[in-house]
Amino acid sequence: MIHATLHTKEGESATTSATWQQDILQRGYTAFIFDCDGTLVESADVHFTAFHEAARDQNCNLDRDWYFARTGLDRLTLFREFANDTANDFDIEAAVARSISLFTEMSDRVLPIVETERLAKELCRDFPLAVGTNAERSVAEASLTATHMLECFDHVVSISDGFKPKPSPEIFKKAAQLLGAPRLQTLVIEDSKQGVHAALNAGLDVIEIKEIRAP
Repeated sequence: MIHATLHTKEGESATTSATWQQDILQRGYTAFIFDCDGTLVESADVHFTAFHEAARDQNCNLDRDWYFARTGLDRLTLFREFANDTANDFDIEAAVARSISLFTEMSDRVLPIVETERLAKELCRDFPLAVGTNAERSVAEASLTATHMLECFDHVVSISDGFKPKPSPEIFKKAAQLLGAPRLQTLVIEDSKQGVHAALNAGLDVIEIKEIRAP
């Protein structure tokens, strides 16, 4: 079960995956934007492997704890921080390209997060859905294809479209525009602090995933 917080203009309230679909419909939302990594799919270990191997190609060690402390960051920002912390001659562009290629090759290891997968598949029957992600389009689509969710979404908006990464609101603003519903009727589902800030700054309500508990 997922435990979450619903952030609205009126304040915050607790919700869970057992009741959130009912809560959503009662509040009258008509369009939905999902984050990808950590929200729809469990991909952190696959991403770490891709990042780690891309760094190792340049004889650098990207530590697991260091990486997991920064999982809400986009790829370019994370590698820039890594270069600043470790090696001045680290080739950031090469590492970005290599890690994307590696992730795509390993995307069959990505797993769906069952509760949000179920929510997306239920909502897409009646409402327009988009993905808004700090990942590159090829990476997000590889994850969604591997987990059989890509067909649920009318749009995928990512940093590949030239937008600033979250916590900038640009990705969510564009996704909301494409969905065509009023912002007060558009809900974001997110797991990262950067994403929650981005949604709120875009004028959107947001469900923040706080904890995923085993049944």
